[in-house]
Amino acid sequence: MNSIEEINATVLKDLTYGSKTLFLEGHNDINNGQISYRITENTILIRRAFLGWEETTENDFILIDLEGNRLVGEGAIPSEWPLHTEIYKSRKDVNCLIHSHPPYSMLFGATNLELKPVTHDATPVMNTKKFDLTTNTVTNQKIGSKVADSFSVGNTLFLKNHGIVAVGKSIPETICWAIVLENACKFQLMAESFNTPYTFTEGAEVKVKSKIIFGKTAIEEYWKYWCRRVDHYFSNGGIPYVK
Repeated sequence: MNSIEEINATVLKDLTYGSKTLFLEGHNDINNGQISYRITENTILIRRAFLGWEETTENDFILIDLEGNRLVGEGAIPSEWPLHTEIYKSRKDVNCLIHSHPPYSMLFGATNLELKPVTHDATPVMNTKKFDLTTNTVTNQKIGSKVADSFSVGNTLFLKNHGIVAVGKSIPETICWAIVLENACKFQLMAESFNTPYTFTEGAEVKVKSKIIFGKTAIEEYWKYWCRRVDHYFSNGGIPYVK
């Protein structure tokens, strides 16, 4: 393999759509984060550093091995590559990983609040844990391994005072978990700010909602919508998508 173009074109296209969807969903900041995808057991594609989510193209991905060595592609390898590679080593069920810094999730992760399903969004991410060994960026394999140890199950993780990690079997699924975690944090923080009691989904309904609202077919349809939204926004000078 001598060029990025030789890698599955659909994967590159979907990683680009996913990156731009994260921009539209408010995950953009000065240090945007990364999205990566498992190509083989020992190699991943990762979005290059110093790039806004909205700027991402299919040429902005680098193929690296799980020790961080560049195999194919140009640009700066993100310094947080160990966050990705150590989780891929530990989680054989993971094919895609997102690390981003969405504002409400960062605020929620800085509190001692327990995530509650105030809206549907929280139902598939109720088991989100918090990694609090450090608030710093994860730029070495030792810390990356400790993150992976704390993330042995589930699809989302808070990095205390830092951001989130979302993982999944596919790119659409992983995008979904990153979006719903941010929405869940946003609405719960809003409910907390009203200084009045509020209700939330409890018991068996949590699992029922998660299965129905975030099942495989539903996520596939959400993904089609997100792609339509990206196409409209970036083809019409930033005009919001209205069907």
